[in-house]
Amino acid sequence: MKIKYFLHRLKLGLHNKWWLLNYKFRELLIQLQFYWLLYQGSQLLNINQKSVIVFSPHQDDEALGCGGMIALKREQGIPIKVVFVTDGGGSHRGHTKITRSEIVQIRREEALAALKILGVESTDIHFLDKCDGALSKMTETEQQQTIEEIVQLLGSFQPQEVYVTHKQDRSLDHEITYQLVKAAIAKAEVTVELWQYAIWLLWKSLLFSNLKFDELVGAHRVAIHQVQSKKKQAIETYRSQYLPIDAESSAVLPPGFLWRFFLPYEIFFKSDSGQE
Repeated sequence: MKIKYFLHRLKLGLHNKWWLLNYKFRELLIQLQFYWLLYQGSQLLNINQKSVIVFSPHQDDEALGCGGMIALKREQGIPIKVVFVTDGGGSHRGHTKITRSEIVQIRREEALAALKILGVESTDIHFLDKCDGALSKMTETEQQQTIEEIVQLLGSFQPQEVYVTHKQDRSLDHEITYQLVKAAIAKAEVTVELWQYAIWLLWKSLLFSNLKFDELVGAHRVAIHQVQSKKKQAIETYRSQYLPIDAESSAVLPPGFLWRFFLPYEIFFKSDSGQE
């Protein structure tokens, strides 16, 4: 009986060690692929004078994914508008002491403060206030209404570049935001350069299992050394996301998530024109 117990414990221990080694190896691969993409697998992209609309599913995605680009362009006086698609109210779903409407207000205030650091005035910030976490549940009518709102923004501002979360960003709200923006660009019949920024795609994900080779070839990096501190300060404005909102809560963003966004480069993926 003791021998069987010993063999069982030995087998269990070996299994756990193998799992841990496999986990650590995967983590190492993910970090290596990220650094490869950042420094070797992407083309250098210089900041130009083109006007921009940034579409952000939630209040923090814009600072994480392209805060450096925003700050660089604003320092040169280039027009930029930022559009938040959802209200951000789903980040603390189920919290017993803070209501959804309170979370919405907190995140809105954080967004205004973060974008002020990056050089974007409140008059250039738009909130579509769609239900956070529910873009995939919109009816056809709601989808078309949202697309029409985006069409109106594109038509009034006439941007030369559009930035939006990656079409395979491993978050339904992020991926559907891409689809909505893509459909709006086609409907508005505007000619823009469409760039995708990744938030979750590069987190605990093996790129080659998610992206085709030609998509990886379309990766570009923007050097943001001179505005790195501004971007970090803007990200740190979103305290509700990376710190516990009270003593009973844990942080929304997982441990180790933010370091990639504090580096001196940002990664963007070139999309085909909006007329796919």
